[in-house]
Amino acid sequence: MMIKKSGFVRSFTILRLFIGIFWSFYSLKYYRVFRGSSWVEARRQELYVSEARRFRLTAVELGGLLIKLGQFFSTRVDLLPKNSIQELSGLQDEVRAEAFVDIRQVIEEDFQLPLEQVYKYIDPHPLASASLGQVHQGELEDGSQIAIKVQRPNIDQLVNIDLGAIWRVISLIKLFTDWNKFIDLDAIYKEFAVTIRAELNYLQEGRNAETVAANFADDSEIIIPRIFWEYTRARVLTMEYLGGIKVNEIEHLQAADVDCARVAEKLLAAYVKQVLIDGFYHADPHPGNLFVSEDGKIIMLDFGMVGSITPAVRKTLVEMSLALVSRDFTQVVSYLVKLGFIRSNAESDALLRAISVFVEGFLGNGEELTDTDFSGFLKDLEVLLYEQPFQIPANYTFLGRALGTLYGICVGLNPQISFIDVSRPYVDEIVPGKNSIFTLIKDQSKRLGKSLIQLPTLAESVLVKAERGDLSINVPLRSLNDSLDNNTRAIRMVAWAIMWGVALLATVMLLINGWEKYAKWTGIFAIIVFLLFLKNTTTPSRRRAPHPPVLIKRDNKS
Repeated sequence: MMIKKSGFVRSFTILRLFIGIFWSFYSLKYYRVFRGSSWVEARRQELYVSEARRFRLTAVELGGLLIKLGQFFSTRVDLLPKNSIQELSGLQDEVRAEAFVDIRQVIEEDFQLPLEQVYKYIDPHPLASASLGQVHQGELEDGSQIAIKVQRPNIDQLVNIDLGAIWRVISLIKLFTDWNKFIDLDAIYKEFAVTIRAELNYLQEGRNAETVAANFADDSEIIIPRIFWEYTRARVLTMEYLGGIKVNEIEHLQAADVDCARVAEKLLAAYVKQVLIDGFYHADPHPGNLFVSEDGKIIMLDFGMVGSITPAVRKTLVEMSLALVSRDFTQVVSYLVKLGFIRSNAESDALLRAISVFVEGFLGNGEELTDTDFSGFLKDLEVLLYEQPFQIPANYTFLGRALGTLYGICVGLNPQISFIDVSRPYVDEIVPGKNSIFTLIKDQSKRLGKSLIQLPTLAESVLVKAERGDLSINVPLRSLNDSLDNNTRAIRMVAWAIMWGVALLATVMLLINGWEKYAKWTGIFAIIVFLLFLKNTTTPSRRRAPHPPVLIKRDNKS
């Protein structure tokens, strides 16, 4: 049962949590002077884990919105490093159940009837517990087996308290830092608040379930539970009970003679169809919401979190994928800008280089997409999102989370699954003919021919600029900065060494000539100079970026 606190105490606890986490990272700038950059960076990596754990433990204690917030941030690879995300991911399995007496009260308040007059039977032990509600098995008077999803008592009040506290934290961050230049904190808050409030409306969740069911009406392999509207209210959702095996319980599926490879392919195809064709998708496909019946059919549950994509955006996503395959990185960047994935402060040249290195590492070995290490690809994608000036717009946050979770499930069921082969029919339906190999070769030939025509003019222009002395060469900023750092550090070391040598020589000369009084002060000065000399051999001359450099490494298959 979640701990109940007064609104003031709860808000204060949340503020103290966030301010403590903020100060842990912000104070590192002062430690840099005494400890050096190497210690600070090592400490930063430790804080990513320890502070994420601190948040997780507090969220489990308070319950409510903090758990949801932790789960939300565990999907934001553009904001947090992987070690923080791994720590926060533990919140999926640490939600405490609410006492049945409180659940009973919610049901009776919504129906204005005693519980026994609403349901023939309800199991007091929950089937599952989530941050905003929990599910109990039950039975109706006509014998229908049902699952009853009930909101936690007063969860709407806790959500409002927590949202207010989080907004105050964001206001303090905007006041004392310039983080808002790099992260759209207002948009993230709005996205989170809208999503949470939508999940509190169980009537809408029931409509979401029926929308997905209608989209799969012609597919008998996908099962969506029926909604019993007569027994559904804003805080109580009654649906058909569907028993099955969790999609990640491989041994149980194999014992039931279920074809796991077939399940993986069907599950992936279902989500590709939702995203590319329907434009309306189930956005929370974790194993607790996906089951498999004994005859191998997929059961989808919990439609409180859904997403939608317009036809124009779906077409843009497909065309961007084609641009990636054809190595048109300039076009890729333009699509990313159009979709809102690139922040306004992005350096276009650096971004082009980063994307080209990333994609060439994935596609450049000449293999088919289906033969590459897709797991390594996703890890590199996390690095690229976190290190470069990317952001995940509101429309795509839960899509990315859903696809990432879905990938883990499908690969667990069938390590040899081909994401490209499963997706191809739906891509053809959106952009017919555009993804054929003939079209790609034709486009590449046009681009090559255009380049050959322009080559003499470009070469002449370069030679003329070189002759006039106007030719400029762009050097990668990171390499240039590293070189400047090394040169500046070397000059400083020489300067400190000269000062120390002069001070030491003066001390010796003064001692030889009997000027011990003055020799003492020059000796102290020599010691200070020596200590500063040692410090400057490890401290960079300029402040580093707060995150480690991008390192995208691929191991090509032989």
